[in-house]
Amino acid sequence: MKVLILNPPSKYSSNVARDLFYGCWCKGKRIAGQAFPPLNLMYVAAALNQKHNVAILDSQAEKLNFENTLKKIEKIQPDVIVIPTSSMNIVEDSMNLRKIKEKVKTVTLAFGSHTTFEPKQSLSYGGIDYAIMREPEYIIRDFIDALEKGKDYEKIKGIAFKKGKKIIINEPYPFIENLDNLPFPDRKYVSQFVYFSPIVKKIPWTTALTSRGCPGLCTFCTSVPFYGNRLRFRSAKNVVEEIEEIIRLGYKEIFYRDETFTANEKRLKEICNAIIKKNMDISWICNARIGTLNRESIELMKKSGCHMIKIGVESGSQKILDNIKKGIKVEETRKTFKIMNDIGMESHAHVMLGCPGETWKTVNETIRFVKEVNPSTATFNAFTIFPGTPIYREIKKKFPGIDATAQDTSKEHSIGFHNDLISDLSDKEVGTAVNLAYKKFYFRPSYLAKTLLRLKSLNEFRRVVSAGFDVLSFSRGDDD
Repeated sequence: MKVLILNPPSKYSSNVARDLFYGCWCKGKRIAGQAFPPLNLMYVAAALNQKHNVAILDSQAEKLNFENTLKKIEKIQPDVIVIPTSSMNIVEDSMNLRKIKEKVKTVTLAFGSHTTFEPKQSLSYGGIDYAIMREPEYIIRDFIDALEKGKDYEKIKGIAFKKGKKIIINEPYPFIENLDNLPFPDRKYVSQFVYFSPIVKKIPWTTALTSRGCPGLCTFCTSVPFYGNRLRFRSAKNVVEEIEEIIRLGYKEIFYRDETFTANEKRLKEICNAIIKKNMDISWICNARIGTLNRESIELMKKSGCHMIKIGVESGSQKILDNIKKGIKVEETRKTFKIMNDIGMESHAHVMLGCPGETWKTVNETIRFVKEVNPSTATFNAFTIFPGTPIYREIKKKFPGIDATAQDTSKEHSIGFHNDLISDLSDKEVGTAVNLAYKKFYFRPSYLAKTLLRLKSLNEFRRVVSAGFDVLSFSRGDDD
């Protein structure tokens, strides 16, 4: 069976980071034009490619608009098309799939956060034949196997679909208990050189995922409910085997996309020590959570090739952190960034503005705090209410008419989404606060001097300058 796994185009942005399973993606110049390899699609391809004729079409990497994407699909004539989608993209994605189905006889499957938490709405737009709920690899594998063999594929667990005017939602597919059983994402489907990140040091680079879920219980995050409020890890041995494969493929750096790569300290040390012992020529980046790092672990990570740790700072106000149930203290964050700065570990701060209880006072408190802890880079996001999260359920009870798809990619982070219901800021003011934070953090003479001094190669200089122009453009109100 001919299967096309599609990273769809968007008329709203040339880069949308669609590489995670649970959606809530970022885009445009606010993230400095970053474009990630489609890790989720490579996982799906790996689950399918032993039995089916599989292709990945990354329309964003190939810089294809919808018309050119459609032309390629017409040449391929796939029996099945699989796409990732989210609340921000599902309306546009559904419209595009409808247009594709007018030209190509195909079955369409979509997975992601919105199909998981809002399967009825996901199917209501047309274009999507089958909505996949939660982890997609085995569901899609079983569905396509049954479809090819003429078996009753509509009995597959983990799918939702229309039957006449009725919507059928099947029981959930079991979570993948042993992540080591998953094949490594099949990287042969993508180019090594078309993806961009200003924080990557070595080219070519790739992404990897070694766990699913997060130890946090933040009220705003879809990762925890998407993965069933559980945290599962691949073994250190399995992770190291993938690193060895990545090196054989010619990659020089790995950007780990785990929510909290450092959640299991024993496993973290095993991975780092194996990299050191085997003298692996690889550098890497990862996400961490405050409370999972100490001086010893950061030093070991640096020794094993980690050059940047990304942290969910979220806010510099303890009141706001408590409101979103972040489970960390401002002072812990301050101490962790001091350690990273002291030992020369680069850092990135993820920050949100417009959180529950936010005021202009707490916005300014957060901006001052981020400048104080002095990360190497930072991104400032508009706090957004996504389906599946505790904050969404809470707001939905009070305001049943809220539709998460209204905050689409065209408006993401340039304007808030019902932040006026949870904070003292209007939706427009949240967008203003995001722009203000970028200006106050990045356009400091001390920061610019520090950034230039840490650059070690011409390629690094070019990447940072390119990213800087994107951030400057965003802060002036221009995003794509």
